[in-house]
Amino acid sequence: MEKTIRFFKINEGINAGWYADVPEHTLEENQMVSGSDTFLEEVDSILGGNGEVTVTVSDSLDENSTPFMAKLNMRSHNQWGATYVLTGPVAEQYGAVGFEMWICNVTHDVLGEHPKAIYILDIK
Repeated sequence: MEKTIRFFKINEGINAGWYADVPEHTLEENQMVSGSDTFLEEVDSILGGNGEVTVTVSDSLDENSTPFMAKLNMRSHNQWGATYVLTGPVAEQYGAVGFEMWICNVTHDVLGEHPKAIYILDIK
């Protein structure tokens, strides 16, 4: 399943931070934390720092024939979310292989579950 997700940054106040734009969830439920926020901050910086990042992901593809920018491999999963480890060509280019990030259960509404792997196909 392929999905495009918009992330946005609130710069000031009590809600300062990065958020996913996933309908029918509260701002708090969509907050990016525990490495996901750092990942978005780094990507935003590379893209020019406008406080918005759009990521197209897929939960499956043929790695031998389909180009992808990066891959998140699930390291662990519990009732609150899953921890993923970053790999892939862009991660290698920026020295980010092995970077960990946690992704909460809002993922179930985006991809149906926490897949074993999440492929990053495009980042804008």
